[in-house]
Amino acid sequence: MNRPVILRPATGMTDGHDPRVLGTIAMPGVAVALWHPRPDPDWQAWLDALPPERLPRLRQVLRPRDAAAALAAACDAAALPDNPQRQALIARIAELTQLAARHMDALMVALRVDVATGQACPKWHLDAVRARLLCTLRGAGTQFGPATGPAEVDRAQAMPTGSVGLFRGRAWPGEPTGILHRSPPAIPGQVRLLVVVDPVEEAASC
Repeated sequence: MNRPVILRPATGMTDGHDPRVLGTIAMPGVAVALWHPRPDPDWQAWLDALPPERLPRLRQVLRPRDAAAALAAACDAAALPDNPQRQALIARIAELTQLAARHMDALMVALRVDVATGQACPKWHLDAVRARLLCTLRGAGTQFGPATGPAEVDRAQAMPTGSVGLFRGRAWPGEPTGILHRSPPAIPGQVRLLVVVDPVEEAASC
């Protein structure tokens, strides 16, 4: 009598300073891939100093190549002055959108740019998607760690501001995923700018 094969949850993490590290999400056992772009202190200081009402907000299903235009419209709606720093912000989020689409093999994506002051997703969880790209451009980064229960983790750590994470979700084919994540606890006076990219056929809330 053949016994059913029980797959062990993937709990591996890869990280590096080359964006190609995001492609390792497809490797067996890897549940999260982290890319750490080279920081730009001057640009970060500009972004951190912006009043919250000047930060762009966006929730749109689009083709990756249309992200820059949608982001420019969101910046216009927030009355964010057009300057090299704004152009760099648009280019960075557009690049994240294209990278997510490439590594999730998605022709369309759901792009979210959220401005948050609280803890949007306080519980440890898996997203109801195949995979999700997360990047906190301003404020504290997403927390994650190996699951020890349905909503518990061990050895929790936080993504650095500006780092990019590609996380497997519940709908990842094959082996189950054993890394949970959540929004960081709210810090009084801190405003986060979070970028989220989902494959459109599986786009869902946290």
